[in-house]
Amino acid sequence: MSHNCKSILIHCIDFRLIEKTREWMKENKYLGDCDVVSLAGASKSIIDGDGKDIILKQIGVCSKLHCGSNVILLHHSDCGAYKNSYDFKSKEEEKGKQMEDMENAAKIIKEAYPDMEVIKFWAEMKDGEGKEVEFIRI
Repeated sequence: MSHNCKSILIHCIDFRLIEKTREWMKENKYLGDCDVVSLAGASKSIIDGDGKDIILKQIGVCSKLHCGSNVILLHHSDCGAYKNSYDFKSKEEEKGKQMEDMENAAKIIKEAYPDMEVIKFWAEMKDGEGKEVEFIRI
């Protein structure tokens, strides 16, 4: 029996977003079934280097075992992993850094897995608690 999924989702461990992320995944069937990897700051670990091998290995496992063809990078506003690493002057500055990191992480993933499509999303927490979240494709 074969167990296939279309994507691997890499998202932040932030508990405030878990429920809304699951709802979003169910509502957006075009993403397909997903293997899920949760790390503080999502793909921040690829850029920092401390989790690069872990994330790339998980992408490889998804591709090999479950025939995954997409990597979905999901970052979010008000991220503690980013706030603990940088002294942002504004929300816009934080978002800009995360967008830059997602773009660089996508390049690293594409170098390792040229056949993978990398799809980037931003989760904007409207209330700071994760009860109202807008998911935006970048």
